[in-house]
Amino acid sequence: MSRHFCFCIPVRAGVFLFSLLSFALSTLCAGLGWVLFHLIETNQLSKIEDKMTQNDKEAFENAVHKYKWAVILGSIIFTFVALISFFGFVGSIVRNRRMVKAYSFMTVISFLLTSFAAGFVLYATYSHKPFCVTIDGKESCTNNHLSLGEKIGVTIGIVIQWLIQLYIVTIIRRYYRQLEDEREYRHDFRLNPTGAGTYEAKEGLLAPQAAAYPYSDAQHSFGNHA
Repeated sequence: MSRHFCFCIPVRAGVFLFSLLSFALSTLCAGLGWVLFHLIETNQLSKIEDKMTQNDKEAFENAVHKYKWAVILGSIIFTFVALISFFGFVGSIVRNRRMVKAYSFMTVISFLLTSFAAGFVLYATYSHKPFCVTIDGKESCTNNHLSLGEKIGVTIGIVIQWLIQLYIVTIIRRYYRQLEDEREYRHDFRLNPTGAGTYEAKEGLLAPQAAAYPYSDAQHSFGNHA
């Protein structure tokens, strides 16, 4: 029997949807990162500086040249996430346990990193210390001017996002456990093919398995006079 989330949706459909969205977004971010890296290497940043003032252009160019390693690292990470998300997408279609396992592991790592980032954002939200960045010996600082209501709004948004990500991780782990259970059943069935019962879920992404015909069992079959 297939496991579900939100009361009625098969976890396989959840993995299919989440991996597709993750693949699309990470591919977009990776593409933007590699395009930015190409513009840095070929000195063509002017193509994306049309609406910037002269001071903003200088600050932007100094920042991207100094932190070019961050652009490369971010592009590599998003490319890797896109690849693993593609594994999860294909794995949900062909029911491949190893692909889904790799995608599940990636989502756990992503959840931990996101939790760390969320903690940093909350610290910056409630901290009264200025945030400073030094570029070419020039220090630029910014202060937190959020009101109490805005801080509460940011906190609620981060907590909701964190809970949603945790639920997604749980759904993917549920589907992986389902594939593990089906694998164990097939192994046990080969050892004892006359054993009763089956666990393997044969339903599609969204369509639940059809119920048995009510007159197919022995109690209601034709000719039974019990």
